Amino acid sequence: MAEKSLILIVDDEIISRSTIEILLASEGYELIFAENGAEALVKAIELIPDLMLLDIMMPGMNGFEVCQQLRANPRTSELPVVMITALDDRESRLRGLEVGADDFMSKPFDRAELRARIRTITRLNRYRRLVETEEQLVYLANYDTLTGLPNRNLLMERLQQSLGRARRSHRGVAVLVVDVDSFRIINDSFGHDCADNLLCKIAHRLTQTVSEIEATVARISGDEFVILVDTDNLVKEVSGVAQRLLNSISQPLMLNKHEIIVTASVGISVYPSDGEEAAALLKNANTAVSRAKAAGKNTYQFFTTEMNQAALKRLILENQLRRVLEREELCLFYQPQIALSTGQLVGMEALLRWQHPESGLLSPSQFVAVAEEMNLIIPIGEWVLRTACYQTQAWQAAGLLPIRISINVSSRQFKPVYWLQTIKNVLQESQLAPNYLELELTESVLMEEHNDNNNSIVAVLTELRTMGVQIAIDDFGTGYSSLSYLKRLPVNTLKIDRSFIQDINSNRDDAAIITAIIALAHSLHLSVVAEGVENKEQLIFLQSRQCEIVQGYLLSKPLSQEEMTKLLQRIDQQPLCLLPV
Repeated sequence: MAEKSLILIVDDEIISRSTIEILLASEGYELIFAENGAEALVKAIELIPDLMLLDIMMPGMNGFEVCQQLRANPRTSELPVVMITALDDRESRLRGLEVGADDFMSKPFDRAELRARIRTITRLNRYRRLVETEEQLVYLANYDTLTGLPNRNLLMERLQQSLGRARRSHRGVAVLVVDVDSFRIINDSFGHDCADNLLCKIAHRLTQTVSEIEATVARISGDEFVILVDTDNLVKEVSGVAQRLLNSISQPLMLNKHEIIVTASVGISVYPSDGEEAAALLKNANTAVSRAKAAGKNTYQFFTTEMNQAALKRLILENQLRRVLEREELCLFYQPQIALSTGQLVGMEALLRWQHPESGLLSPSQFVAVAEEMNLIIPIGEWVLRTACYQTQAWQAAGLLPIRISINVSSRQFKPVYWLQTIKNVLQESQLAPNYLELELTESVLMEEHNDNNNSIVAVLTELRTMGVQIAIDDFGTGYSSLSYLKRLPVNTLKIDRSFIQDINSNRDDAAIITAIIALAHSLHLSVVAEGVENKEQLIFLQSRQCEIVQGYLLSKPLSQEEMTKLLQRIDQQPLCLLPV
C-alpha cells in the first residue's frame, strides 16, 4: 500500500482549517494543523510534510515570513508551499514568489481546484523525493561517504574503462596503491574522529597532487587509497607521480592541536606487464605496497623487479645529474666539419659528454632528456656555450687555425631574451669574435614565434646575426617549417639530418629529399652541412649535389680536447686534406 501524503495546513482561523479538512476528507491524505507561523515552522522542520498550505494573513508571523524562513533552512528549503489568501492582488502574489512560494489559492476554495492542485503538487513532490533517494543510493554505491572519493565499486568500473582504452590505443595504465604508514597507532592515540579527519586531509592532498594529470583517486578501505594513471612512459612518469604523492603526504599537518608528520607506502602495478585484468592489477599493486613497507616505509615499489631497477637507476641518475657541474664531470668533444670543395677543416661541432664516475663516458642520449625534464639543461647549456667559446679562443690565441665552433641549443634552453644576453656576456668574457660561433637550433625551436615582436625568436636571431653569430637549422627535414617561414628566418646554414644520409645509396626517396634540400638551400643562398657521413658512396653523392660541408665518422670521430689540439697543430704545420683518398 502506498504511503499517504502528509499535508501541513497553517491558518489561524479554525473555520478555514475545518473547511480544508472537509474538502480533502475523501482524498486519503494525512492532515496536520498549525494555528500560527511559529508552530508551523516547528512542525515543518520536525515532520517534513509533502505539502504546506500556508495562510498569508496571520497575527504575529505572517505567511511571507514563514515561507522566507522555510527557504533559509536546508531541511525545508525544497518543501512545496501553496499560499492561501483572500487577497487577489498582484502585489501580494509577487511578494509571495519573491520569498519562495510555489503556488497560490484564493479563499473561498473551489473543491475541484483544491483537490487537483494538491494532487498534482504532492505527486510531483513524492516523485522528486524518489529521484533524490535513488540518486543518494547511487552515490552511496559509488562514493566513499567520509572523503567523497570514488569507492572500490567505482574504482573498478573506471579501471575497466582505462584498460579498454589502453587495449585500443596500446597505452599503459598504472595502479598506485597508497597505504598510510602506522595508521592504527594514530587511530588508537587520537581517536576515530581525528583519524577520520586525517584521512580527509590525505584524500585532499592526493587529489591536489594529481590534479594536473588525468588520474582517478579512490578510497577502497580504511587507510588505503588508489590512484589510476593512463600513461605512455611508465617508469618516468609514474615514478614522478609516486614521489610527489609521498612528498605531499609527508608535509606536516595539525591533528587535535598537535603538529604531526604522516608517511605512506606506495605500491605500483602496470598494464600490461603486471596483469591484463583489473583485479590482478589491484592485487599486484597491494603486493608491491607490502614490499614498500618492508623496505622501510615512506617509499614506493613497482611490482615488477625490472621496473624497480629502472626506477632506481633513473633516481640515481637524477641525483648524480644535480651535482654534475659541481663535480666538473662534463666535457666536450669536437667533431670536425670538412669543406667538400677543398678537403680543409672549416669548423667543428661541440658535442657534450658526461664522464660518469662509474659508467664511463656517456653520450647525450643517455642523460640530456632527463636533464631537460629537471630544468638542468639551462645551466648545462650555458656551461657548454662558455666552455666551447673559451676553448676556441684559446686555440686561436695559441696561433692555431681559427675555425668556427657549432653549438646545439635545446628547445628547453632557448629563451630568446635570456639566451641573447647570455651569448653577449660569454662572447665578451671569452673575447671570441662572434663570427666564429654558430648556434644550431631545431625547426621546432625556430617555429615557436612569440607575440611580442621585441622578444620574438626572429628578432633575437636577427640581432645575433647582425653581431656576426652564425645560425644553423639542425636536423633539417624532420620538422614542420614552411618555405615562407624559412625565408623570414635569419639563418646561414641548413644541416641535413643523419637519418636521410644513412640510406642515401639504397633509398631513392632519401636521395630525392637530400637533392631537394640542397637545391632549396642554394636558392635561398644558404650553405648545407651533411652530418652522419660514414662511407665513400655517401660522400660521392653529396659531392655530386654540391653539398658544401660534411661531418661524420668517415672523416673523423668526435675528438677530445687533446685530440682536437693535436689535429689543429698538424694543420698549422702543414695544411691537410681531410677527405679520404
